[in-house]
Amino acid sequence: MKVSELLKAKKSRGVKGISPSSTLRQAAEMLLKFKLGALVVTDQSNKMVGIVSERDLLSAVASRDPLAAETLVSDVMTRTVISCSLDDEVTYLLHLMNENAIRHIPVLREEKLVGILSIRELTKAYELLQIEADTDPLTQVSNRRPFLKNLDIQFENARQHGHPMSVAMLDVDHFKRINDTYGHDAGDKALQELSRMLIREFRSIDLVGRLGGEEFALVFPETDLSGAYTACERLRSMVQSKEIAADQNRIRLTVSIGLTGITEETPAAAALLKRADALLYVAKNSGRNRTMAEGGVEVSSKGLVQSKEPEKARDHGSASPVGNVR
Repeated sequence: MKVSELLKAKKSRGVKGISPSSTLRQAAEMLLKFKLGALVVTDQSNKMVGIVSERDLLSAVASRDPLAAETLVSDVMTRTVISCSLDDEVTYLLHLMNENAIRHIPVLREEKLVGILSIRELTKAYELLQIEADTDPLTQVSNRRPFLKNLDIQFENARQHGHPMSVAMLDVDHFKRINDTYGHDAGDKALQELSRMLIREFRSIDLVGRLGGEEFALVFPETDLSGAYTACERLRSMVQSKEIAADQNRIRLTVSIGLTGITEETPAAAALLKRADALLYVAKNSGRNRTMAEGGVEVSSKGLVQSKEPEKARDHGSASPVGNVR
């Protein structure tokens, strides 16, 4: 995000300046009146010549000199001022301000003052940018990079404390058929509705991420395989019963789910995700619209079934005979 975008978003873009010939008393009154931390000092042509902040007034207050309040702003202002332009990036400015221990930075255009930003405003903008970067824009769930990072954190926490944790991979059945039949806008609507169900169904501590296309991943902290299995089945049944309106069409989805849990032998978080993905493909090969849990137990729309896994489940990064089962 550029400074120009941030200034446009501000409710008040007015800049409170003060002349060099004003007194510290007048500066203090303006700071109090407008609840500011600093004032830009400008000449008659609105050209910045310095900046005066609360910090600059402290020495006058500490001196206890009754005439100190009548000291001119020009006598105490900081003359060498770090400023920015409308084209500067928020992340760059935060680094610059932290490096130089400053809390306010004037914005100049052709050497004329057009605004001032505080480090608090820049920090808030940066945090919003981070949230936006970590969120899938279509489904509003976590995208791949932050999801995998949080998965690693949860895995290490579970292993360190000996707590249970389960991981699931979920994929929409025949999603290409939905796109081909109803169009990509309808496919997007279906994914949005599915993500809403995921968000509503699971607890706030559960992690939901879109890893790509119609494939989602779920992490259930503090949850053993049995508890996660119940949650996945509840979701699968809900998705199956939901009718999604897309323009004049009514679409029904089903999903396949692969589910596994942490054990003492699990070497890393990535291994859990890979195992859940392999079980997902077993669910696909077994007829779709089912949850395949570790141990070869699956539940489909027809009820509980004992199923053996194929000898070769899909492995990331390698060719697979079941790669077209979606």
